[in-house]
Amino acid sequence: MRFRLLHLAPEILKSSHTLQGILETKKFERTRVHGRTDTLLKGVIYYEFIAVLKRNRVRIIIKQVEGGQKFFWSIVPFWGMNTKTMIRVLHDGIPEED
Repeated sequence: MRFRLLHLAPEILKSSHTLQGILETKKFERTRVHGRTDTLLKGVIYYEFIAVLKRNRVRIIIKQVEGGQKFFWSIVPFWGMNTKTMIRVLHDGIPEED
């Protein structure tokens, strides 16, 4: 499902003017130091953008590791639960099809 929505990510980031959420944390990240790979505890910031575009509500996550550039991390579709069967359902905005 995420691959089907991936083409929406650049449009959402271009049109979004508001940052919806931010999470600052420390995580162990793999980094290259002097020709070898080490796992170091670094500060990580996640930025969240939410938009409704082409009948799809999605959340875009951008990640930035301390001292590095921001990069695309994830796209998350808006899921709902069917109360009778308890199965996840992707809400599309059309009640007849949802």
